[in-house]
Amino acid sequence: MDHIVTHLLHIYGRVQGVGFRNYINHHAHERSVTGWIRNRSDGSVEVMLQGKPADVGSVEAACRKGPSMANVEHVDRYPVDPDTIYDTFEVRY
Repeated sequence: MDHIVTHLLHIYGRVQGVGFRNYINHHAHERSVTGWIRNRSDGSVEVMLQGKPADVGSVEAACRKGPSMANVEHVDRYPVDPDTIYDTFEVRY
């Protein structure tokens, strides 16, 4: 099995109601990154990314940029020792 990393991101700014989850879902599937994304009640977005370091880094870069209508102000990244190995990437509601 290839080395994988798991990162939890909290993304702040104008990131809800602007297509952010679908934008990241697309990037995650392009890079074969697994995990999930969901809106948080405080207006931020939470993302769990799992995959090869370069692929996770690419999706993380997309999270820092966001779609054209988003305004990402700040991203907190936490390395995670995963209890779960994700098979797919999903948008959670």
